[in-house]
Amino acid sequence: MACWNRRIVICGTLLLMTVVTQNSFAQQVSAIAGEPWGVGRLVVSFPRADFGDPIDSEAFSISDPDGRIFYPVFKPRRFLPLLQSLIGADTITPPQELEVYFLFRGSSPLDVTVETPTPQTFQVVPRPYRDGPYRSMTNQWWRTYNEVARQRTDSSDHPPVLETYLTMMLSDRTGLAPPPLSEKGLADRSALEPSQSLNLLMGTEKVHDAMLKAIMNNELAPQGELGPVVPPIQWAPLATPRPNPDVEIEPIARYVPEECFYVRFGSLNNYLWLNKLLERNGGDLSRMISNRRVAFHLNEVVQRQLALKQSELAEIFGDKVVQDVALIGRDTYTREGAALGMLFHAKQSPLLANDINRNRQNALKQFERDGAKLETVQIAGQEVSFLSTPDNTLRSFYVTRGDFHLVTTSRAIVQRFLTLEDSTTSLANSREFQYARGLMPVSRDDTVFVYLSSQFFRGLYSPQYRVEIRRRLQSVIEMELQQMATAAATNEGYEDTSVEGLIAARFLPPNFGQRADGSHTIIANDTLGDSIRGGRGHFVPIPDMDIVGMTPQETADFNRLRQFHMTEWRQMNPILVGINRFKLNDEGLERIAIDARVSPFQRSNFGQFLSFLGPPLPTHIATTPQDVVAFQAVLDGRFSGGVTHYAVAVQDLPFPLEQFTNQGFFNTLRMIQATPGYLTAFPKPGLIDQIPFIGPAAAPDIYGYSQLPFGLLRREYNGFSTLSFHPEILADVTPNLAIVEDSYPAQVRIHVGDISDAQITPLANGLAQSIAKRGSLANAAFFQEVHNQLGIPESQAKAFSDQLLNLEFIDPLNGEFVYQVNDDGVGRWVSTAWNEDGKDFQANVMDWFRGLEARLNVDESLIEFHAQIDMQNEKPQQGLKLPGFNLFDLGGAFGGSKKKESEEKPKTSSPMITPKAEELPEPIPPPAPLPEPAANGKQF
Repeated sequence: MACWNRRIVICGTLLLMTVVTQNSFAQQVSAIAGEPWGVGRLVVSFPRADFGDPIDSEAFSISDPDGRIFYPVFKPRRFLPLLQSLIGADTITPPQELEVYFLFRGSSPLDVTVETPTPQTFQVVPRPYRDGPYRSMTNQWWRTYNEVARQRTDSSDHPPVLETYLTMMLSDRTGLAPPPLSEKGLADRSALEPSQSLNLLMGTEKVHDAMLKAIMNNELAPQGELGPVVPPIQWAPLATPRPNPDVEIEPIARYVPEECFYVRFGSLNNYLWLNKLLERNGGDLSRMISNRRVAFHLNEVVQRQLALKQSELAEIFGDKVVQDVALIGRDTYTREGAALGMLFHAKQSPLLANDINRNRQNALKQFERDGAKLETVQIAGQEVSFLSTPDNTLRSFYVTRGDFHLVTTSRAIVQRFLTLEDSTTSLANSREFQYARGLMPVSRDDTVFVYLSSQFFRGLYSPQYRVEIRRRLQSVIEMELQQMATAAATNEGYEDTSVEGLIAARFLPPNFGQRADGSHTIIANDTLGDSIRGGRGHFVPIPDMDIVGMTPQETADFNRLRQFHMTEWRQMNPILVGINRFKLNDEGLERIAIDARVSPFQRSNFGQFLSFLGPPLPTHIATTPQDVVAFQAVLDGRFSGGVTHYAVAVQDLPFPLEQFTNQGFFNTLRMIQATPGYLTAFPKPGLIDQIPFIGPAAAPDIYGYSQLPFGLLRREYNGFSTLSFHPEILADVTPNLAIVEDSYPAQVRIHVGDISDAQITPLANGLAQSIAKRGSLANAAFFQEVHNQLGIPESQAKAFSDQLLNLEFIDPLNGEFVYQVNDDGVGRWVSTAWNEDGKDFQANVMDWFRGLEARLNVDESLIEFHAQIDMQNEKPQQGLKLPGFNLFDLGGAFGGSKKKESEEKPKTSSPMITPKAEELPEPIPPPAPLPEPAANGKQF
């Protein structure tokens, strides 16, 4: 009670001081004329009606009838923001004022309207130019502009394309250097360094941002004479143990090149199961865990490109036509255009061929107006069916070898498929793959088997891939820059929006568009493309691009990469994953068993990551039945002088929801204090005792208890050192802590119980809803920023944003974004979910997750990860049809949400369907992990 009384006093004082401040700082208006821009500043009060979502979604705008205002920045002002942050008083004293800076043209008075979104109109009379005041106010505008841009970048769920472009473009045009914090960020190119080459391969946002900065800073060399293509990296030999000569290899592996990734489903039924799982989650497995803010619709793009579609014939014959199915490919760059395909092992080849050909004819008719054509091309001396459009919306090669049918986007994959008999470079003939099949035998009957060979990874590091990845990334970024530059120039009144005109007006850097391969951006009918690669999102696959030469910059970049991998990371390790599913009851409860391994494995490749782990031990800390979440790790002795077990757990006890409703340091601390959990270590002393104020300075009493800062308690008992904010948890847990034997050695163990209907479920849902709400508000704020900075009409801001980043902004609260106009004619972007009370909100994971047991084991030659996930599936129904070709997001980013039926693009899918009902094994006990690598059977 005393704590709450103190808080009431503090908040009351804040409210009083805020009123005084508000009266002292009445509406402020100032402006100074200048060339090429004048600069102005306003401080307006927020009407009470604007508190809440309008402020949090930054539904602010500024305008004048003559269109003379540009590049505004809006900053809500709070009284004593640091103190409010500490006490978490944001919801008690919302921002009372909005500070607005803007640039303007001319020197005559402006009739300004500021919308918060409540409109407030007044006249601004610019003062004559005076150097000192003008520079001072301009610097204030610039500091605030960069500060807000940094905040938006930190909270974004997508590359900060708009923020980076605007700050760098305006810095160049105004001659203003970025403030120190912004300058450091704009100078960061670390994501392009050889040591971060994995970032480039994964297409991370950091790489995108680093390349954009390099282009805007004119760091890419202009187009010039190309030198020769450098030789590939000389990788150290991979020490693969001799495989068992009798190891079983599935027939379909004989038709997979060893440089391809390999995802084998074993049967059509398994393929359909994964498709149904993905379809229920909008084509994106990541949405099973979190509510995403953007969707990429990658699966729809791929399925349309390959022209695979369900037919009546498939519904009749189902898996009687297909014996085995595999997804193969050279890369997973589905956002730009991937080299991948579907490989079918047919039971009845004529039926499968007729079905695939019928689908191709239908796609030909559907895209006839887009220039679709179906032709026969010669590859490796054989006739191959090729269905395509000029922009690669359709790009589908179809070829057969006996009962094996390949549909792929890549000519290079077809070439290898047709010539495998003339070489020993198929997966089936690979010693590495044969060894992997000894570790995970075919007899395991995996639902999904994934194999990523060392040759696959080496291909991604080849000169062709390294060079083309950067070139296509440059192409994509230049499309984005040209869209933004065109919009900004149009908003400022420039008539010449050609690339040359935009460069001359300094909306684009001098070397813009000068690419090594001579390609350029094509804009036609509101679509974007590359002159030699095709439409955005449908680029020609990298193996099909001819790299005839390299620039000096590209050569130097690859040579640095070569040096890094020849000295630091000398081998590429294959990865294999087996996924199996088990029926636990007739109500849709299933267990998914995942067995992942990296073997053969060179520990030095992961030395920094694994250096803190101790040895794998066949023991663990026995936690209590009340622990709904528990994480354990064995760490080396660098902190404690010996190998130490650590465990952190959260118990299933009631949690006061109000503890996390507000923001601020003390509210965060209160939430941690209220969490019913503990942290323990054995043997004592461990890392816990190295924390300040916890070691020798906090001596225990006769019962082992010691009082620590912030209400934290420690108890030393039976060799364990345990921390908690709850004395009753310490008293209950510590007598039961013990080191117990385990059947399998490991360094990391994770346990998560069924949290779908537990006492902490409201906590998990509340936190998920809070995160989703912030994401929803941030998306709406981005649409508003597109309007404010580029002059895009507010009602078109979302469509422009979607096209700019080649994705769809979606509402993580599961609502829809709509442009809402009020009675005063003022519009803003809102979510249909904002008006809901939120009581029924449920985190996506709660829909299906029912438990997890996992462990990680790392020794000198092997990394093993085992997990068992219990999930609630939809109850099987009779007559299920094949879902769309929604495999999984193989690109560098996650996404994929279903659109409205009226907005969906044409859907396609596999040529087969499921049998009459799902066929799962009968309920069986939970599977145990493989005791030995060569063991057989469905095991975890």
